Amino acid sequence: KNSPYLNSAIINKGTNSGIKLGMAVLSKGHLVGRIVEVNFFSSRILLLNDLNSKIPVVISPSGDQAILSGIGKIKPTLEYLPNNFYAQDNNVVYTSGKDGVLIPGISIGKVVMENDRIKVNLFTNPTQIFLVNVVLEQATDLEAM
Repeated sequence: KNSPYLNSAIINKGTNSGIKLGMAVLSKGHLVGRIVEVNFFSSRILLLNDLNSKIPVVISPSGDQAILSGIGKIKPTLEYLPNNFYAQDNNVVYTSGKDGVLIPGISIGKVVMENDRIKVNLFTNPTQIFLVNVVLEQATDLEAM
């Protein structure tokens, strides 16, 4: 159905494969969403363009932080940007890790100006996803010897 609230996907892996709520989901190495529902044999992915999707991000090369918000369309928007933020063609958006769930540094897309709004052109089109990877574990900090 064509609804801004139904931008999700179901995968055939669940708790039997170690999937847990909040895990990052990648396609071609880029973030496409996160796990929001888990059963024994399946899981539901909330895609980045869903109206309920909110992800803390960092914008390169400036290091500015923002929230990537799905709006039900193909390009999510950036919210809570600094007042002096200026969108440039080389701005790339990555996960910030500030939520404590997603690993920092996962690429998401490039910043674009569209209809006086700052949006993100995702590296992976959420309507064309066929195969995904779920990040099962976060990298742990190496302890000093």
